[in-house]
Amino acid sequence: MDTKITSQVHELRTTSSTLEKGIASRTQHTEILGATHETLIIDEAISTRIRRKYDFRILPLFLLINLFSFIDRVNIGNARLLGLSKDLQLAVGLRYNIALMCLFVSYCVVELPSNILCKKVGGHIWIPALVLAFSILTMCTAVVESRGGLYAIRFLLGCAEGGISPGLVWMLSQFYRRQELGFRTSIYISAASASGAFGGLLAIGLSKIPPWGKINTWRNIFFFEGLITVVIAVLAFWFIPSGPETARFLTEEEKAVAVDRLRVDSAGTSEGNGTRMKHVWQALSSVHVLGCGLGFFFGNTAAQCFSVFSPSIISQMGYSAERAQLLSVGPYVSACIFSICIGYLSDRYKKRAILIIASAPLGVIGFFMLEFLPLSRPAAKYGALYLAATGLYSFLPLWLAWGANNCATATVRAASMGLIFTMGSLGGILAPWIYLPSDAKRGYRNGHAVLLSFVFASWGCAVVLLGYCRWENRQREGGKRDHLVRGLSREEELELSSRHPAFRYVE
Repeated sequence: MDTKITSQVHELRTTSSTLEKGIASRTQHTEILGATHETLIIDEAISTRIRRKYDFRILPLFLLINLFSFIDRVNIGNARLLGLSKDLQLAVGLRYNIALMCLFVSYCVVELPSNILCKKVGGHIWIPALVLAFSILTMCTAVVESRGGLYAIRFLLGCAEGGISPGLVWMLSQFYRRQELGFRTSIYISAASASGAFGGLLAIGLSKIPPWGKINTWRNIFFFEGLITVVIAVLAFWFIPSGPETARFLTEEEKAVAVDRLRVDSAGTSEGNGTRMKHVWQALSSVHVLGCGLGFFFGNTAAQCFSVFSPSIISQMGYSAERAQLLSVGPYVSACIFSICIGYLSDRYKKRAILIIASAPLGVIGFFMLEFLPLSRPAAKYGALYLAATGLYSFLPLWLAWGANNCATATVRAASMGLIFTMGSLGGILAPWIYLPSDAKRGYRNGHAVLLSFVFASWGCAVVLLGYCRWENRQREGGKRDHLVRGLSREEELELSSRHPAFRYVE
């Protein structure tokens, strides 16, 4: 009897072991690194578990940081309609436009050096420090007494906020794989469109807080939004890890798989130790990075205009200031939802350019309607804002994901994000001068025409860059880039990063 029981137990263990191996074999797959010819075994079950942990532990915090970064940057548009313009005498000439430009001048200058420092110092330290800095500066905006003081505080705010967006996108690329980044970047960047909805409602609520001391109406917006951001900075110091290998929420097995996932995307290329100028230069001289920067410049110029002028555009249709704030919510909600859907499809099919090419025409149609519909049809013009915002905000995240996807190693990726955001922020300097007070009586037709051409230009950049990526991948497949590794040492070959013949561009 005992022998029979022992035999049955042994059979059960054998069967169980066989089932476990069968399940493991179905969830594991082999990846060969083109640069090193190593073979890695990636367990998809563990990879999925890692991705879900990132989605719940990292992505929400990054989304929250970007949301309040954008709100603190553009809440001047809400404050303008709630008394800021009158109290600081900004309604005269182009004073309000100058206040907008002050932020983007410094914002543009610091983005590239800030992102290189982010890589060198560590995003887990650099990002929270920047969040704390811009939250304090936002609170200081509540006590400015003159337009000169406003100009100065906006310039300093740009210095602090300039490193946030490129730093966070770079940090996302340090955790997620290439085919996971489009959806997450769309969720992250959706904070920009969500801030238009949430920011307008928050501004109205905060402005109604009874006066206390010198703080009242529009000053409440800056003070309390800055105070909320201080709390977010503290959370960021505590919860942001430096990378997958130091994430406290991952097991040792998950950390090993998380690192291997990223090695697969880089084709095995690496940078050795430290941050060196040759890796920065590779990003600055990359045709693909410059193309993404140009496409993002056109799209971001339109987005920055839309974010700070949409309440004024709606107000010019004949609505009161408070009603204009409320009506500005709808287009942003629509844009937020559509952007996330486009990001999901982009990752699902592992394509970037096609989704940009497909979604940008919605923005073109929207701005075309705003340009040519008569002022006597405010309802139709308001409906056009939905198309404009939806098309515009849906493709912007894909430019960033596409730029990060085609940079194989960390420093190249950090510099590329800094350059792409810098080029985009040049549009921020231009944005305040597109919707001018002199054009208001005509329904801002000149401004709509400029944004129409800019969205179309961003679409054109995607078409051209798609052709380049396909051509370059064919060159590498045909061995026409193999000469790049001849005569190089093993270390020098691996440091070629995205230029290595084994690396393939995402299209």
